[in-house]
Amino acid sequence: MTITTRITQLLGIEHPVVQGGMMWVGRAELAAAVSNAG
Repeated sequence: MTITTRITQLLGIEHPVVQGGMMWVGRAELAAAVSNAG
């Protein structure tokens, strides 16, 4: 399922990047793992 928003169009992606909800429990290691996973 493709989700189209202004940010997905701007970034040229089909799925929005969602990690802001993890800001209080996620650390740098989580951000790095998500980034490295693509």
